[in-house]
Amino acid sequence: MDKSIEELRLEIYNDIKADYPGVEKIVMEDENIFRIYAEDDTLWKIFEDMINDFKSIEFDSGTGESHFLKIII
Repeated sequence: MDKSIEELRLEIYNDIKADYPGVEKIVMEDENIFRIYAEDDTLWKIFEDMINDFKSIEFDSGTGESHFLKIII
């Protein structure tokens, strides 16, 4: 049975938060794309540690938004 997007979001959040306490939130765009919000130092650490683990990982930000990592699984 497939996990709901909310279950997947919680699982990803809990896994990443355990290793990177500075993570503020995870936002799912769909089941294959999510954004990690955190302060820049935490985002850089995640980026450096996980650059080869995903199909795509990039820094981004929206207008008036905090910086985030957009990850494609």
